Formats: sequence, C-alpha cells, structure tokens
Amino acid sequence: MKQKILHRVFLFLLLFLTWLDITKFLTTPVSKISEPIPIFPQIQINLLKSSQPNLVHDALQETGKMLLRYFVPHLAHEPWQTDFVFINLLPNDEPEVALALSLPPEKGIIIILQKRTNYYFIVSYQEHFFPISKLEVLPFKNKQDFLVTKEEQDNILNKSSLVKIWFWNENNLQETFSENISWEITWFDFTAETQKWYHLQQNLNLTYHHSAEKISITTEGEQQFSEVPLKNTIFPLFYTYDASLPNTILKNRPLLQEYYWDDYWQKFILQTCFYHPPGEATPQEVAILKDLSQHLKSLAFEKEEQYQVINKKKEIFSFNKNSLIN
Repeated sequence: MKQKILHRVFLFLLLFLTWLDITKFLTTPVSKISEPIPIFPQIQINLLKSSQPNLVHDALQETGKMLLRYFVPHLAHEPWQTDFVFINLLPNDEPEVALALSLPPEKGIIIILQKRTNYYFIVSYQEHFFPISKLEVLPFKNKQDFLVTKEEQDNILNKSSLVKIWFWNENNLQETFSENISWEITWFDFTAETQKWYHLQQNLNLTYHHSAEKISITTEGEQQFSEVPLKNTIFPLFYTYDASLPNTILKNRPLLQEYYWDDYWQKFILQTCFYHPPGEATPQEVAILKDLSQHLKSLAFEKEEQYQVINKKKEIFSFNKNSLIN
C-alpha cells in the first residue's frame, strides 16, 4: 500500500511539473465555446512504458480522463475501460500511441497520439465502435504497421467479435479489412407452423502470413444454421434463446478464404477483376473485397451470388458474379 501511494505521489508531481510547462499551449482554445485541445507531455506518455504496473495504470487513467473530458464530456464520469499500444502507424521515426476507450455495452473510441518535439498531439479520432476488447500491432514494411482492433457486440439476438485492420493513408486512419471471427444471430419465426428459434453461428480463425514480398490473411472456420423448439409456446416473446438446449442442425459449411494486401488499392483483397458497369461499354477494373455468397446470413436465406468490390474512385458497391469479365 505504501509503495502504491508513493507511486501516485510521484505521478502527480511529474504531471504537475509538466503541466506548468505546457500551459502556454492550453491557453488557446480552438473556439470561444470549446475546451482546449489536450496536449500530452512526453514524460506522461513515457510512463506508459514503465515496468511498474501502478505507474502505467495511473498514467493511462489520467490520459484517458483528459481525452474523455474533451471528446465526450457528458460521459466522462462513466466507467470507461482503457487500453493502449505503441505502434508505427505514420512513416516517421517515433512510434505513435493508439488508445482504445470503451464503455460497454455499445460504445468504443479509438484515438491516435503523435509525438512532435517533446509533446504528443491528437492526430486521429474514430468513434462509432462497439466496445474494443483488443488492440494489436501487425508489422508491415518501411517501419509502418497495421493496427488491429477487436470489437465486442453482445445483445439478446446478435453477438459478435469483429476484427478490423487499419492503415494510415492520406493523413487518415483507414479501414482495410473486417471480419466477424465469432458471430451469432438468433431470431424467432412467428409464421412457422411449429414455433421455434433459428440460430446462425460463425467461428473463424485468422492467420497472418508475412514474407518479403507479400502479407496475407487466411480466414478458416465453419458456419452453422440450426433450430431450437420453444418450450413456452403460450408466451413465446418472454422466452429467451438458450444455446444449451438440444438443437437440430439444418445446414453447415466450411469456410476458407485468403486475402492479400495490395498497395494500389490500399486494401486486403481477394483478387482484381473487370466488369461491365450498367450503361457503359468500357470494362472497369475493380478489386474484390468480399464474396457475399459466403456471408453468414446466406446460409439461411437466399444465397447472394455477388461480390463486394471497390473501384478506382474508391467507391464500394456490389455486383452479380455473372457480370465478371474473365
């Protein structure tokens, strides 16, 4: 206990001394009504590298509070969960700090801090995440890494663990790949003669492959479509789906796909191809991002023989596979 108190006193003194040094920055708000943009002294961020867990914890909590008070002041006092990782996102010599701020069950935020001289400044703010359970670094080339995030969605009818891979491009953090490594969808069919729950489930493993010329991702696993009868047929709306109950497997299928990084498209893609846009005579080159016939919902409903693609204008859309030009 005594050592913990000393650590916190030490942290307070460090932050107070550095606060005196950066008051010149904090006196200029970005507008007449907004709070000053948070700026973090190098010594505060360096505490995140400490070998002493108490110092790391306290520095992380203080950094998170400063960011929350600026970006979401109305939620700053909620029980946020905070995580971080040092990463070479930008093409420079100093690693950035990626911070994940999560407020279960529905909110997550990613913030990137970049070092300039002796301070760290905010260079990216991304919201509209579900709570983020993991931050990882995927090494790339030229001292520039990918950031890997995993989000957790958990409600009665939909549970998922969504992995996204991010890359710094055109002065912004951009999504390059996404996949649900764990996904459960449950619904009740009121129109069926025998009332029952239907359940879709997907479990995938992601494997990263590195070589001097190529980086790729293999997704491998299984999808399953099953049904569970209702015990309570009088008040079905008050019945909760129970995965432990005996179920009947209606369909299942294995999944195996390989995505590779393409510098031109700045995405992990399946392949490139050409197709005829409606009303145009000239074929258009696109990169295939997803095979929608492998989407989990297609196991239960009408199969979509479509690809999700991106064109050279960076527009993302879908088209039928029979529009593909070999």
